[in-house]
Amino acid sequence: MDVHFIINEQAGDGKGAKLWANLRKNSSYPFHLTERRNHAKELSQQLAEQTDVSLLLVVIGGDGTIHEVLNGVAGYPHVTVGIMKAGSGNDFARTFPAFNSLQEVESYSVREPVKRRIVDFGSVRLSNTDQRCFASNCGFGLDADISLAVSQSTIKKTLNKWKLGSIVYALTVARSLLAFKPFNATVQIDSDTRIFENVWMITVSNQKYYGGGMKISPHSIYDDGEFELTVIHSISVLKFLAVFLTVFNGSHTKLKGVSTYKNDKFIMETDRVVGCHTDGEFIGTTTDQPVICEVDQRKWFIADKSIV
Repeated sequence: MDVHFIINEQAGDGKGAKLWANLRKNSSYPFHLTERRNHAKELSQQLAEQTDVSLLLVVIGGDGTIHEVLNGVAGYPHVTVGIMKAGSGNDFARTFPAFNSLQEVESYSVREPVKRRIVDFGSVRLSNTDQRCFASNCGFGLDADISLAVSQSTIKKTLNKWKLGSIVYALTVARSLLAFKPFNATVQIDSDTRIFENVWMITVSNQKYYGGGMKISPHSIYDDGEFELTVIHSISVLKFLAVFLTVFNGSHTKLKGVSTYKNDKFIMETDRVVGCHTDGEFIGTTTDQPVICEVDQRKWFIADKSIV
């Protein structure tokens, strides 16, 4: 098995650079440093296309870097992705065990046969000309506004230095909440159509966690061929805050104003333009066309570190 490293040195306010500096002293593996947004996608796709030999791509970065890599290698059956945590949220690593050392990477890469897990992949189509993909979740409304605000936060770097990066999300929620105006939405699930009023956020999930440890979809299973839809609606600002506090342990799904559904495809329409994110990365807004979220035909593969 060939091994390559893809490193985002900017991840986690420099965590990526520090981790790689320590590993590089003893590493002889080929490595690639990201230089710009979506560069990890370009690098991983190029590596996947250059060979049909079994390939392990070890990603040093946060959830955003992993999101880019998966968008580059999904659908390539010979590529396996491994994770080394270097972000501020590290939600992927809450679901999939991360490598902690070069020794673990080496031990994994020489074992035959390679043990790995197959993971579902998702696509979201905002319009006929705008389709994006996600591995963990995509969200609409306040969810996406918060993602955009967090990425632009001026205090994120400071809090990350004190290992308090997750607080950024909570603080940004409060500020975004005051400015947000709920919307109405229609969701088609197979032949069933559901209408929701005063919607705060809609999230389509393949994994349990997002936002730095928030258990938005406690019943999600990453390889069952279906996604979980979570709609928070028809509640006041104060009740939304109560819901928000319970998201960290996943008990919000039992509360009034939280509706959940499970399917492989959701078609949504909103009565106004709302923002959208994929895996925490803001990607744009809805249009006057229906939004389609569904399980993609492609899969991706994560290293099963349990054998190391």
